[in-house]
Amino acid sequence: MIQYIKNTILYGTRSVFHNFKIVFLFWFFNAISALVLTVPILNNLMENLGTSLASDRLAREFDYIWYVQFRYIYQSNFDQLPFSIYTVVGIYTLIQTFFLGGLIAIFHTPEKNHIVDFFYGGVKYFFRFIKVTLVSLLFYLAAFFVNDYMGELIHYMFRDSENVRLEFVLFGLRYALLIFFIGVVSIISDYSKVALAVNDRTKIFKEMYTAILFIKNNFSKVFITFLIVAIIGAFGVAVYNILGKEIPRTPYYLLLISFILQQMLIIFRLLVRMLFCVTEVNLFKDLSADIIQAEIR
Repeated sequence: MIQYIKNTILYGTRSVFHNFKIVFLFWFFNAISALVLTVPILNNLMENLGTSLASDRLAREFDYIWYVQFRYIYQSNFDQLPFSIYTVVGIYTLIQTFFLGGLIAIFHTPEKNHIVDFFYGGVKYFFRFIKVTLVSLLFYLAAFFVNDYMGELIHYMFRDSENVRLEFVLFGLRYALLIFFIGVVSIISDYSKVALAVNDRTKIFKEMYTAILFIKNNFSKVFITFLIVAIIGAFGVAVYNILGKEIPRTPYYLLLISFILQQMLIIFRLLVRMLFCVTEVNLFKDLSADIIQAEIR
């Protein structure tokens, strides 16, 4: 099994780099989304600090009094910021769902990996995937609600107790259970979309049931592959955090190094997302393929 998983990840890595051009499309859309959110704040900062000596002082150290004044002056702008974030997140989710359809299409048929095929797959599977995303969103919300009620229950159980250690352990198990449930829902959601595309069907709940059966019958291979790819992504974040702390914030031109490092992290995470997709497609196609018995005459 280990050799099978290793071969799956190696083949997936080659497929990802063979379709490396798709990453630039993802990166461009991420940059546009970030720009939409940051431009209003940037305009406020330029208006407040553009002709002020406070900007030099803030480059050396943070001034809390200036921050309070800045928040007070532009309070109306900050009040509308959450609405902007929700809007961008909603649009971002829709576009990512569209992109996922294109990714699965080109990984399902590697010989058709042109940009035209990518967008064709995105259009073809978009509404099917949106339905799966909405169903998954309900499960995510249920997970957070249950997690909140579990927290209240733990508080109620230990309100008159001094057993802090047991309470800490239960809170840790609560968050671990939440992470596990989110991971399970993510795996089911991903494989449901893969099943819809590979089997070319439109019945959402039937394919979600197919995905659940597939995961149950091949749980060790599916989970270990998912975990290894997730560890690869976490390793990249850890390396970024270590290197990011070593980069000084002054003089100003060193911020360019930090910016380049951040963009490298974003591209790496996009590559990891593509690796998730290609390994899921390959596992589903390989492990759910019909076994043909050869007749020997």
